[in-house]
Amino acid sequence: MADFNVSQEDYEKLIEDAQYLQDEAEALKYIIEAVPYTEVPSGGMSIIQQLMLIDYAQTDYYRPLIEKSFSSARTVDLSKQADFRDTFQVPGDDEEISKDVQKVLNRIVKHRAALLNVFKKIPLIDWERELKTNSGAHITLYEFTNSMIREERKILKEIADLVLIYQNNRQAQREIDAKRDQRNQAGD
Repeated sequence: MADFNVSQEDYEKLIEDAQYLQDEAEALKYIIEAVPYTEVPSGGMSIIQQLMLIDYAQTDYYRPLIEKSFSSARTVDLSKQADFRDTFQVPGDDEEISKDVQKVLNRIVKHRAALLNVFKKIPLIDWERELKTNSGAHITLYEFTNSMIREERKILKEIADLVLIYQNNRQAQREIDAKRDQRNQAGD
């Protein structure tokens, strides 16, 4: 049985951490167009696919389970739920959403605002409701939600790493082009 008492401070930190995704999505809107966000690295997902995964997880996995945990008198059994990574379908190249990163970011922001509204409706004591994990252990709704936030941050870090790699590659290419142009001008 989970033995974790959720304090007002814990709750406020949870809300603050959950808002981070919303803030990060807003910030990405200004830099995302400068990187090849549809390019799929070997063995991974493109930036836009990772963003779609975050949105899918919050709307089709976490939110329904959080609402079910809050509204049901029974303990939610997570072992009866497929992991969001296993049920996520990467949209095909012909699907409009797979090309419009701004639309994906706007959806993340909108859906996170809706999820935050759900969080704010949950009384403090109900954050201590239990969910049964795949291993049979019990965790609180608070701990489950914190795991969602940690997972999102992990994905956001992967996105930030890709953005940095693309920016560094672009800068290196500019330096190579500048040196080539200098050599060409010196040879003229």
